[in-house]
Amino acid sequence: MRTVLILITLIIISILSIPLYLVEFIIGRFNPHLKHAFAQTLVRIVFKMWLWISGTKYTVYGLDKVPTDEPVLYITNHRSFFDIILSYAYVPTLTAYVSKASIKKFPCIAQWMYFLSCMFLERDDIKSGMQMIKDSVSLIKQGISVYISPEGTRNPTDTLLPFKEGSFKIATITNCKIIPVCYTNTENIFETHFPWVRKTTATIEFGDPVDITGMSREDKKFLGVKLREIIQKMYDERR
Repeated sequence: MRTVLILITLIIISILSIPLYLVEFIIGRFNPHLKHAFAQTLVRIVFKMWLWISGTKYTVYGLDKVPTDEPVLYITNHRSFFDIILSYAYVPTLTAYVSKASIKKFPCIAQWMYFLSCMFLERDDIKSGMQMIKDSVSLIKQGISVYISPEGTRNPTDTLLPFKEGSFKIATITNCKIIPVCYTNTENIFETHFPWVRKTTATIEFGDPVDITGMSREDKKFLGVKLREIIQKMYDERR
């Protein structure tokens, strides 16, 4: 029943989105940041509604640690489709997500992701990865945070996959702070009993910002290892 309700709301949202596309287009002609903020507000409302429909009881830790006066790079583990829903319901500043390219097959979802400056990554395409880094750096310089899961795929096990070091060039080029983010139990909302959405309890934790200014060049080469250790420790403590 929960799955059906979410699908019904998605259909309704797809219909209601048609006039909102025009609103977004008009706002974007005059103020791109306001366009992003308007889209993110609407998405936050919808995602909180989906969390409520799913029956998910969740706790958010450490949100006060996230700077609100500067863009950051969110680095996260990735367990479920619901990770994005849970995080976008709470990230405090304008944020663009890096997503797999196959999401573009879903017109309504993809369109709103474009409004949110999200980037679509072909996982095994080097050029796509380089373009993603270039676009992310540009967004950071515009004051928009970037959210990426460097495991590269969903991983519901208790051991994080190795982090792809290329993701961290976004931080080393811009010197923005890195926010480690850890999810627990989100896979039990949907993936462990696909295609049904089930009531469960989950957490999202925002860790202490990692400031890379002043780090040696050698340390910056292994940011993936460092952030993986931080998030693994967060996961082990919360699970």
